[in-house]
Amino acid sequence: MNAQKVALRVILISCILMWSTSDEDSWGKNTEEPARIALIAPLSGPLSDFGWSMLRGARIRMGDSKNRGLGESRNARLMVLDDKGDAGGARRVAESISSHRSMVAAIGHLTTSCTLAAIPIYNAAQIIHISPVATGEGMARVSSPYTFRTILSEGEQASSLADYMSRTLRIKSVALLFEESPLGHVLRNSFLHRSRERGLSVQSISVEHNPFTNLAKAITTALAVRAGAIFVAGGPELAALLVRKLPEDARRPPVFGTYRLVSEEFLELAGKYSKGTRAVHPCVWNSNFKRGEDLRENYERQFKYRLDWVAIYTYDAIDLLLWAIEKAGANPHSIRRAVKDLNSAGNALPGLAGPIWFKPKGSLARDVTVAMYTGSGWKLQQRQQE
Repeated sequence: MNAQKVALRVILISCILMWSTSDEDSWGKNTEEPARIALIAPLSGPLSDFGWSMLRGARIRMGDSKNRGLGESRNARLMVLDDKGDAGGARRVAESISSHRSMVAAIGHLTTSCTLAAIPIYNAAQIIHISPVATGEGMARVSSPYTFRTILSEGEQASSLADYMSRTLRIKSVALLFEESPLGHVLRNSFLHRSRERGLSVQSISVEHNPFTNLAKAITTALAVRAGAIFVAGGPELAALLVRKLPEDARRPPVFGTYRLVSEEFLELAGKYSKGTRAVHPCVWNSNFKRGEDLRENYERQFKYRLDWVAIYTYDAIDLLLWAIEKAGANPHSIRRAVKDLNSAGNALPGLAGPIWFKPKGSLARDVTVAMYTGSGWKLQQRQQE
């Protein structure tokens, strides 16, 4: 365990102790009480690397001197809890939070299963819940007046990508290679639904789930239809094998995928064949985004870790709550009203990952940003009008 992780564990223990020994006065009784925000992430177990990335993103925003002015009676305090990446653990943490009336908001969880397990508890307790990184099946169907999702679900990424291909690139036909898995079917169905609305011609081609034994035949079929693009409805393993097996000539159409391709896993599996791949990118950074570059430098100097999109999205979730507390006060109902007022691109909050505004049911309204892998990094492409 390196020194940075040891230091963060000390912070975690201190936060939990402060939380467990504090009084439980409601906001109405004690307006001097700091606003308590819970961050719930897997800080132990197989997903702990991602959980610690969430914690680092939260800590750097809480320590950021810029825009910290919450007023003398509105100081915010971060409380950090470990759900171990387990749905049962997520429910137990959510129940413990809901018993403390001075807790105004919760940020988490990493996984979709943990998030879906905890949402009914936050909803019943009327605690504001920000979901910054969970993208899996079921998130798009969440219906809770207290939950706001600051990231697109898998299905929403596929739908927005169909929009991007049609509106921005003027592509007319797409070969859709989908793996026979729950993820593959969610991406396929969402892409097909939006494609029909946009008038895209789509050839849907099934690929057996790992080890993808019929991939060669699927590629032959995809190339035969002479589509303007190939959309990979699956994980990084399928995408990596696909780009490795496609011919390197003029017949090779551009390959598109979701956030899952913006990962070390995909780049390691695909190697040099990663170059030219397009993917929905979690962030809208570009080379002249000074705020983002300044944060990256500060983050990597302080923690000795690369700033990833998990940390960025958690930073934005904290930033959203601090903004709402400053604007409307430190209670869940006023925070909810302030966040719901972010309902158009014109009055969006300028987050690090991109502008934040919401649809009526609390899902992120921002369209996708697409990036192409150049061989040395991801370069943002032309964006849709929002």
